[in-house]
Amino acid sequence: MGQAAVGVVDGGVVSPAEEKPAATDGVTDARKVVGYLVRPESSEYIAIMDVLEGSVTDLTVAEIAAALATSGVRLDARLVEKRLDALKDVGAVSFRSDTSHARRYAEILARNWRYTASPAGRHVQRFYRQVLAGTVTAREIPIVSLSRIVSHLEQLATALGKGEPDAGRLDAAVLDAVSTVFTSHDDLDAALVGAEDALIGLADRFDLDEERTNDLKGLLVDYATRVAAELDSGSARAAAALVVLRPWFGLLAQAAVDASQARDLIAAGALSASRGGRAEDWEGLRAWFDTRTGRAARFSLRLVRALPGMHANLRRLHSSAGTASTRSRALALARAVLTPEIGVQIFQAAVGDHSWRKFYGQADEDDTGRNPSWRGGPQVPVPILLRTVGRSGPRGRGAAPRDDTAAKAQVAEARARRQAGHQRALAAVLASVPGQPLDEAAARAALAALMAAARTAANGPRRTGTSGGLACTLVHTGSGTGILNAPTWRVLLPGRIPLFHQPGQRPSTAALAALAGTTTTDDPTPLRITPHTSPNTPEVDTSDLIPRQEGAA
Repeated sequence: MGQAAVGVVDGGVVSPAEEKPAATDGVTDARKVVGYLVRPESSEYIAIMDVLEGSVTDLTVAEIAAALATSGVRLDARLVEKRLDALKDVGAVSFRSDTSHARRYAEILARNWRYTASPAGRHVQRFYRQVLAGTVTAREIPIVSLSRIVSHLEQLATALGKGEPDAGRLDAAVLDAVSTVFTSHDDLDAALVGAEDALIGLADRFDLDEERTNDLKGLLVDYATRVAAELDSGSARAAAALVVLRPWFGLLAQAAVDASQARDLIAAGALSASRGGRAEDWEGLRAWFDTRTGRAARFSLRLVRALPGMHANLRRLHSSAGTASTRSRALALARAVLTPEIGVQIFQAAVGDHSWRKFYGQADEDDTGRNPSWRGGPQVPVPILLRTVGRSGPRGRGAAPRDDTAAKAQVAEARARRQAGHQRALAAVLASVPGQPLDEAAARAALAALMAAARTAANGPRRTGTSGGLACTLVHTGSGTGILNAPTWRVLLPGRIPLFHQPGQRPSTAALAALAGTTTTDDPTPLRITPHTSPNTPEVDTSDLIPRQEGAA
């Protein structure tokens, strides 16, 4: 009691500190559910939540592990259970005891739970899949939706602006206009938010390439000439209409709820009214269309802020690839130096080649003239630090990397050729029977599997090892001599028969036929490979063999 459990999963130790949820002191709402997205094991939590969110029934640990394996994520059942405990602690998963298959009282007391995603966990998982994990794409801003909102708001302001607010003046046409206003606003707001995010992502980058800079330029040109102007004028008209309708916000919200088919559930608190069914929705709409701080106004300001970034990227690309590149400047300098009157002065002003300082040294001669040549000028010793650590070699842009496509293709071809030869050798070993002569490649593949089996501990009469996709099982019979036959060498196995097969499968029928009529006994002794040079052995007839190397196990 009181000791922390530590589990070993896939060779790693799962410590209690890894499974404990992060501290959420003072957090009583659903904010702590988001915590599983930022943990070091977030990929495993997300995969488990995908399974739970996509299932319509509660799942057991074994069912969750099987669903994960189907999707390519292999987790041990104990690790899945620990991850589910962590998700349960943060409120992303709920569970219930499954007693439907209980046959004994002990099964009722055992931990026999079925898990499902909680409502907060489903919201967080959908938010991750739809917003965080998706690629942000800029949608076209629907100006038609803006026009529809403005026209319906102005119609409502014209119809309801005169007189005191009265619920009797709200007819079916007014309710249809309210529904159209909020439906169109949802479409407009979603497109504007996506375009704003794409604009910010491009405008905040100084090192955009030519394609992305052209994208930014296209966004700015298109939006600045059409969308921003439409948003400014439409927002001003909508804001004016909402000022007239502000005394009607409460009555319009109540009328929208009364016209709903789920008004009884909304009144009971089981459901929330759709947009337009609360006075807060109308206040939010008025704030959205505010001419100074609304969404449209903020979008126009971000357009203005993006202009310097676009110009900076265009200037950078022009200077690095256009007429103002380093090469073009050097050519312009060379042409200017050719001027016979002031060519030397231009060169000195451009490169800073002054007679009184070279290589951080002071010249002793003062009577060399105003413009001495570089070769004929005064000589100064190069400082020691510059000689020892100074840059050497050619200057300027480095050479292009060597094209090693042909070498890579040659290496890939050689690798594929070796793999094909290895597969042929494995097929020859698997098709053979114990004691059958093998070619050199097949015999070496069989020897590697045989040595792997010899190094393993015995499990009753058998030792099994795997190497290079081939498994070998040494069966201890106590009599006879097994043999691995190669053209120039062989391995003798007194009292044992080697059976070659694929990993995880039984030997072939022909190989098992070699064990017919033999008895197997436990094999507790370790194996050793002893080399011999004689071609003869008392148990095997080798009169037709040439002298070769042998090994006895």
